[in-house]
Amino acid sequence: MQSRKSLIVYFKSPKVLKKLKTFGNLTYYHKKRKYAVLYVDGDKVDHLIDEIKKLHHVRYAEVSRLDDDQFTLDDFSDLGKKEDEHPPLRTLMMKKQKCQVKKLDNPLLLC
Repeated sequence: MQSRKSLIVYFKSPKVLKKLKTFGNLTYYHKKRKYAVLYVDGDKVDHLIDEIKKLHHVRYAEVSRLDDDQFTLDDFSDLGKKEDEHPPLRTLMMKKQKCQVKKLDNPLLLC
């Protein structure tokens, strides 16, 4: 089986997308953010990057870092998780349309 590499190509105009299809398998592009994901043969990566950079509406082309062993999605699995969530300074309980406040640290609470 042949090794495939993904390339990220940043472009100025979506007119270049037709030309990019000739270099490999164009799997994804985003017109607003102006980038495309292109899969090519692993043996020809360096040669194809040079050719793609020479195209008129291309800003930059690079090998995707997702294929590297150093970069894994497990590194980002804890993104968005907070280590220690501090307990609230006060808790509010509503009983019979009255505000009852349990004061912990901060006595300021407006009902």
